[in-house]
Formats: sequence, C-alpha cells, structure tokens
Amino acid sequence: MIQIAMAGAGAAGMRYTQHLLKTGQAQIAGIFDETQEAAAELAAHCGCSVFASLEALLEAVPEGVVFVCSRQPENKARHVIQALQQGRHVIAELPAASRLQDVRDMLAAAGPSAKRLLFTNPERFYFHNADVKKRIAGGAIGSIGMINAKRYSPLPSEHADSISYGAASDDSVSLSPAIQPGANQAAWTDSIRWSNGQQEPEGQEAPAGALYRLALSDIGHLRWIAGDVASVYAMRTVAEGLDYVLVTLKFQCGAIANIEAYWGYPGGYVSAAEYAGPKGVIRYDSRKTNALSIHKTGHAGAHAQAKHQSSPSFRDPEVAEFTHLLSCITDSQQPVSTAADVLETLKVTDAALQSIRSGQPVEMAAFAAADQLDDGKGDGERA
Repeated sequence: MIQIAMAGAGAAGMRYTQHLLKTGQAQIAGIFDETQEAAAELAAHCGCSVFASLEALLEAVPEGVVFVCSRQPENKARHVIQALQQGRHVIAELPAASRLQDVRDMLAAAGPSAKRLLFTNPERFYFHNADVKKRIAGGAIGSIGMINAKRYSPLPSEHADSISYGAASDDSVSLSPAIQPGANQAAWTDSIRWSNGQQEPEGQEAPAGALYRLALSDIGHLRWIAGDVASVYAMRTVAEGLDYVLVTLKFQCGAIANIEAYWGYPGGYVSAAEYAGPKGVIRYDSRKTNALSIHKTGHAGAHAQAKHQSSPSFRDPEVAEFTHLLSCITDSQQPVSTAADVLETLKVTDAALQSIRSGQPVEMAAFAAADQLDDGKGDGERA
C-alpha cells in the first residue's frame, strides 16, 4: 500500500483522493492545505491527520508519494520542488504551472534524485480519446490532414470549491474534469484583464483564461495524436465574463489544427473534435455521446436550471489513470504523459500567447531559440 501525502484539499483534492482510494493501492497518510477547514474536512473523510505546513506533512510521512494539487497556482511549483528536494516521488495535477521556468525548475529538482515526477493527464485516459488515437495510428483515416477541436466551458460558480464529499455539486457538473476544478470564480478571474475585446499590452496579461484553462488541454492532446508542432497562430477576444481564443497549429507532419476555446459559455461544458484524412473522418462531440441527462430546478435566485450530462461506465478512466501513475512508481512503467511532454505543451501554449500579442504566427524553432529552451527535453525526467 502506497502512502500518499496530499498537498491540497480543495474540490480537486477531494476528487483525487477518491480516485486514489478506488485504486486499492493507496492510503491517504496526511493532508496539508492553506485553508485548515478544508484540510480538516477532507481528512475526516479519509481518516488521516491534518498538518499546518508542507514541511510538517513531509516530516510526518517520510515515505511514499506526495500528490500536489494546491489551490493557489503560484504555490504548486513551490510545493512540487520542495517535495522533490526532500527525495519524494511527486504526482502533480495539470496545469503544472503557468510559467515555463516553473516547469524547468521542477525538472531540475527531479534530476539529482531517482524519484519520479509525474503529472495527471486525464485526456489521454478518456475512452474516446484513446480510441481515436488507436484508430488514427492504425491508419483508419490515412495521414491526418485537418483537425478541428473545440472546448467550451461556463465560468465556475463562486461556490465551485464548496463540494460535499461523496456527492457532486450542481455548480460543478458543467465543468470539465480535465480543467482545474479546485478554484472558485474569483481565483479563475483575478488574473484576467477584461479588455472588452482589445488586445492586452505585452507583459500585462497573466497566463490564464481560455488559453491556459481550456486550449492548453487540447494542445497537449493533439500533440499526442499528431506529434510536434511546427508553428502557431492565435487570436483572442475578451469581454466581461467571456474569453474566446482561436489557435491554429501546423504540425511537423503537415497536419493543420484549429482549436476553439470559449470560457464563459452560457451552456454546459462541451468538448468536440474532428479528424480528417484521405480515407475518412473521425468525429467526437460530447453533446451527442452523453448517455444520461439530468435536469434540476435551479436554487433559489438562480437564473437557470442545472443540467448534468454524463456517460456512466463501470470503468472510470480517471481511476485507470491513477492506477497507471502508481504503477509507474512501483513497477517503473513509462508514463503515458511525461514531464518533458508537459514542458513542450506549455511551450506551444506560450507561443500562442506570443502570437496573440504580436498578431503574427510564431515558428516553434525560432521561439525555442529566442527563449533559450534548448536545454534538453528530458532534463530531470526519470520516466
């Protein structure tokens, strides 16, 4: 049984502890969170102790794995690096960080030790995505020529971080489990400058919004499907409560991908993709594949009904992901998503931000050279 030290007790921490316990391979040994009340509530659910600091947690749980899902993004990299420097295996949720340097620092901290640095990436374990990759790799549509992907999400509720254990809240049902669920609306929007459609001055826009909350997931997923990216062009428009980004990727294999990311969508969460090649087309649309729809009357004062759509399954892809991540530690398996993978995806996302600011396409080779990122893809990776 692997001992898990949890750094983070928000909605994300709650969901991840449930998945970890369902694997039958993990035991939650202790929890730390900046909000003691949240840590105490999750600890009561898991039957473990609460710690006032990460240092105290690491001292009390000297073996096992540190799972980092800190609610404050600026703390995530610090907690990952601190655990690695203490000689611990670390699993961290995506997005790993909002700055490339943070991910490089994580890789550097992992380098001197024999410990693993792993990241969650549920997109690669969802059954439809795994099936698409298998079919494309098997030549079902021939060489990929064109990809159209979209990911729409409503803004999280002000109370999205207040989730009862053992039950999903109405506020959370429209959000993708692939995007960071542990922050309330204020945490998601504080770093956005609502510019009413005007371009942000360079250096004034924090990495956040639709590009880093939504499009980043599709950029990482499409890199898994189509390989390395050659160039990026992106556009963005922002208004109060609405953030829309369009990213065009040209892959080294010759394929072109258009990614739409719409944050502030008035409907429920939507994920869709279309892959076209000379032999045919593969399509996926979450609005057409959900097997179950539940409509509930909104709470008092709510302006709309709550709608929950899902496809219940005897197998949970996120539990399968955590089983895989734990096996990477116990059996030295190769992770489906490596730390170097995470770094490359963030590079492409940063290049998209540069394109938004400049209004020009960005060549990845030139972007990497300019940013002095030629220090090795796998630096510190112990995959």
